[in-house]
Amino acid sequence: MTDKRHRSSRAEAGTSLNELLFAMAAGLVILGATLQGLSYFQQQFLTQQRGVAQQQDLRLGLEVLEQELRLAGPGSFAMIAQDSVDFSANLQGLSTTVTAAIGIGQTALPVEDGRGWDSRKTVAVCWMDRCEGLTLARDGQRHVLTVTQPLTQAIPAGANVSLQNRIRYYSRRDDHGILRLMRQVDGGAGVLVGDITEARFSYWDEQGQAATEPALVKLVVVEVSLSGQGPRAIRAISLRT
Repeated sequence: MTDKRHRSSRAEAGTSLNELLFAMAAGLVILGATLQGLSYFQQQFLTQQRGVAQQQDLRLGLEVLEQELRLAGPGSFAMIAQDSVDFSANLQGLSTTVTAAIGIGQTALPVEDGRGWDSRKTVAVCWMDRCEGLTLARDGQRHVLTVTQPLTQAIPAGANVSLQNRIRYYSRRDDHGILRLMRQVDGGAGVLVGDITEARFSYWDEQGQAATEPALVKLVVVEVSLSGQGPRAIRAISLRT
């Protein structure tokens, strides 16, 4: 009787161990499947978050581009191309007035207020139907702006002086081959929208025909496509007259 009880106990112990091992194996399979599922959903979530962030960057970037293009006046475009646009605009809204007539050969412009004008910036001095582009030699003073080159024509009192920032939008690939939409202001460039497949500019005149000359541009259409983000974003931007 005692031997039978020992054999029965050993059999039950063996059965219990097998069941435990089987349960552990099944638990590991379930745990692995659960972790795999969690990893998949986490990747999906991160992908969606990146997509939302890209869409937000694109929307804000196009708003900046639109605001700055609307500041460009007639004759402000230096270059128009399918993948870039180059123009001038007064981004800071700085302007002042010449307070006394200035003769040919002078470099000092008497103005109402020259404060806040940085050296090496380009300014436009306009009167009647004329404009002259000049470069500041030093930071503006209370009532004086000093330019780098002597004037080649006389400027009357009352002429308007305005800051002219040089702005360029263009597409460029980084070191990893990723295409990006860039924004450059007065030589300093930065990424406006990253990871795009295309950025295209088209230009139209007042008759609705494709413009081939910068001076004829009245409307700029900007098209940008994000990588893997479906339909492209399109902005039609009318220029001020």
